[in-house]
Parts: sequence; structure tokens; C-alpha cells
Amino acid sequence: MTLALAYHTWADGLTRQFSWSPDRVALHLLNDASLDSVVVANPLRSQLERLRRRGHDADEGFPHLPRRHLLQPRRWRRQDNPSVQTSMETYRRLDQWLASASRRLGQERPVLVSCHPVLAAVAEDEHWSDVVYYGWDDWLSYPRHSHVTDLVARSYELMAQRQVNVIGVTRAIVDRIGSPRGSVVPNGISAVDHEPGAAVVPSWFDELVEPVALYVGALQERVDVDAVRRLALDLPEWQVVLVGPLQDPPRFATLADLPNVHVMPPQPRPVVLEMMSRATVCLIPHRRTPMSEAMSPLKLYEYLAAGATVVATDLEPMRGVSERCLLVEEGAALAPAVIAARALPRPTADELADFRSAHDWSHRYQDWRVAALGR
Repeated sequence: MTLALAYHTWADGLTRQFSWSPDRVALHLLNDASLDSVVVANPLRSQLERLRRRGHDADEGFPHLPRRHLLQPRRWRRQDNPSVQTSMETYRRLDQWLASASRRLGQERPVLVSCHPVLAAVAEDEHWSDVVYYGWDDWLSYPRHSHVTDLVARSYELMAQRQVNVIGVTRAIVDRIGSPRGSVVPNGISAVDHEPGAAVVPSWFDELVEPVALYVGALQERVDVDAVRRLALDLPEWQVVLVGPLQDPPRFATLADLPNVHVMPPQPRPVVLEMMSRATVCLIPHRRTPMSEAMSPLKLYEYLAAGATVVATDLEPMRGVSERCLLVEEGAALAPAVIAARALPRPTADELADFRSAHDWSHRYQDWRVAALGR
């Protein structure tokens, strides 16, 4: 098995405690005793970065187990070239390099799982026993990838034509690619992350006067800022807290005049999970966009695993996960649902344990493995 990561490296996963779905897949593959050999390849990185990171261990935290290997392919460019033809050639060379490296490490035509759409689109069948694309986001609708929209669109077309085995976190991703071979495996959580710990929340959070409505995640265009503003105005006695990297400051500047809205920087993962468990209600006020319709929000599962009740925009990936997630049509006021969510009883210990178990990656991986390997 060869797993080719995309956009984020093994070291990136380490910094976020392997909480994202490709991180979880990598960890489970490496610990899967039934797999004789596993190669994990970081995404392409610039040769110049090697000089900049001299003295830093790129494989920090990588398990030193027999027949488990981490590779770092290199190129001169830092980012993908918007030119479809040029980037396709780059990833064909990467495919050749990965196939040669896998053979050198003792693998003979293994399954290639690519998290990068271009690599999955151009990987040669003669190199691999099968090619699997793992779509953990829809890069065609991702705002930060708008400069390579044509490249991603062409990759989707090629995957469909070549009948690549597509595993998406949502049905929307699988359908947008259109390959006749497709499966859906949603995001999940690690139950052990939610066991009682010693995480200390920031003093500013501890000092908030309840009730508290909490949103955790990237503060970008997918967040319905108008809905958040209306919530704060409708429920002035509530504290509305948004925690995460501020990627679109002008959009969130419209909240600055509201004394009960707190836009705060990212916090360490254990702290964030503790904040979720203490919040009165947790929020997912996402705008309906092609990107949000294709997302399987990790925060939904983490909110619920933390014992929180949730109010979210009515998007397909939010439906049917839990009765403790109250859905609101886009453009409708959040306040009535927030009040109703507050009135719901906290889950019992058994209910919480059952939810965590059902959505733990130990189960997700079994479904993912069947989709990828057929066994």
C-alpha cells in the first residue's frame, strides 16, 4: 500500500494531533498488521524548503516499525502550476518516482491511494494494482485553490474516464467526480481524545457569563456572518464565541461592534475540545455553497462527541447524524433553534459512549479499508 498525501505533510498532521481524516487514514494504515508494507509519501515540496528546514526532522513522530516508510518527493516550484498540461506532466513524473520508490522498498504493484486529484488522475495502471482517490474535500470549489480550478476539473474528468476508485467524505464529492466506482466514508473522531483530561480553557472563556454559543473552525467565507450577527442581536444575553484562524478579516469585522460577540484566535486541540464540552450550544452556521455542500464537517462529530448540542445550517452532510443536531434553513434566524437546543438534556454517559464508539475512526477505518481494498 502506498498512500500519497496532498497539501499537508506528515509533520502537519503531527501539529494538529492527527485529527483530520487523511491523518487518521495514515495512522491506521501504518498500524494495520495485515498490511505487509506501507509507504506514506508527503506532498511535493520545494527543493528550497529543504535548505530552509535544514536541521528539522521531517519524519518526526513517524513510527519506526518494520516495512513502514515515509518519503518526501521534491520539485523546484512551491505550488502547482495553473497550466493543466504542465501540472499533469509534473504529477506523471511523481507517479513514476513513487512507483520506483515503492518497488525499491519491496512493494510489487501495490495499491496507490492518492489524496491529490491530479496524481490520482494520471497514475499509470501498469505501476499499481489499483488507483484510489481519497477526496476529503472538494478542491474544485475550494476558494484557496481557485487558481487551479481548470486543473482540478480536468483531473475529475480523467478520474471518471479511467474509472478510478473514488472514496469521498460526502456523496457530493463522489458525484462531482462521476467515476462509476465510488464510496462514501464520512469524517469521524477518535474517542480517546474526548476522555476527561487536564486541558485548561483560557481565562477569557472561563470568565464568560453563560449561556455561550460556540463556533470552532476557520473563520472564512463559508461562515454565515450575517446569521451570526443576527443571533447576537436576537439573544443579547448570550455570548457568541468564534474561535479559529481569521482568514477573512473584513468579513468578520462587521461583528466588532457587538459586545456579546468574541472573535478569538486558534487554541490547542485539547483546549478546543474542552471548550466544546463546556459550551451551552455549539454552532455550524455555514453558508450554502458548493464547498459547504461537499463538506463532512469534522466539527459536527467533535461537538457531539464532546456532549454538546448543535445548531447547524441544513446541509446534506449534517442530516441524520444525531437528533441533538438541530438544522436551520439558510437565511432563517438561528435564535429559535439555539433556544431549543439549550432546552435539550445533556446526553447520558452511555449515550455519549455509544456515539463516540459509532463514529470512532476504528470503525471508520474498517469501512474505508473495504472501499479501498475490497476487504
